[in-house]
Amino acid sequence: MEGVGEHFGRSVDAVLRRPRTAIVPLLVDVVWLIGGTVLFAALAGVRLLFPQGYRLPNFPVAVPHALPTVGDIMGPTPDLHVAGSGALVAAAALILLGIPLLAYAEAGFLGVLKAVYLSRHDEILEGRHADAWSRIREAFALTARAHFRTFLILRAIQAGFALAALALPLVIPQLPNYGFGILAADVLLLFAPYAAVEAKKGPVAAIRESMQLVSDHLATTLVALLFGFLLTGGLGYLAEKVTRYLGVATPFVAALVYAPVGTLLALFLYRVYLGFYPQESLPESAPAPHAAPA
Repeated sequence: MEGVGEHFGRSVDAVLRRPRTAIVPLLVDVVWLIGGTVLFAALAGVRLLFPQGYRLPNFPVAVPHALPTVGDIMGPTPDLHVAGSGALVAAAALILLGIPLLAYAEAGFLGVLKAVYLSRHDEILEGRHADAWSRIREAFALTARAHFRTFLILRAIQAGFALAALALPLVIPQLPNYGFGILAADVLLLFAPYAAVEAKKGPVAAIRESMQLVSDHLATTLVALLFGFLLTGGLGYLAEKVTRYLGVATPFVAALVYAPVGTLLALFLYRVYLGFYPQESLPESAPAPHAAPA
């Protein structure tokens, strides 16, 4: 069994050699930022770029999700109420409207990771693809359709966390440690998306497997999260510093920078998930260090 460091190193190398998979989370972030700006202008009368995802108050890091998002390294800020009640309504509406979009995108993105980095490719079957983008489009569409219902439930849970991160500072500002509960639940669900795609499990079974894996391999999970915390925390710190120079363009620049970093984190956690199984009993994929370039 490979160690966490080996999984991370192989993930970095894979994404550096074939970085085009990062286009998926980047496009999702751009669509979200633009759509969110329109929604905030319409419902709240304010111009506000609202990154998807959430960062808990007093936590400078975020749990990396299977679908990377600039929200891992930037806002939304827990003190959104300063922009007025309309801003809170717009934020809640955006989070709820995003559930199906993000469910489809996340399932498709994991399908792309699996096809590009983790599957051994049959050269004869690959002949049907005109280019690497053709394989990416096919993997995205097939996986998104196959697992959409499962990811709809998983994304609804994540939306609940995002709403809690917005609402709780208003409801119980005197209780600064409530975020630990959200953080713990987020960690317990860490491997659920990978279980859904790899083992073709429904939402309940995927959540149950994730919780079991985290409890059985807590030390490995925490070490893996440390890599994510260092990257999201470091990039979040840099994003905060450059905001004064880039202004409204900061989320778009941060999304461009974080997309490949988040992609390697998602691939890294996918490899960690697969590493919990003996080679002969892997659910479906086996990491393929010599897979054909995509």
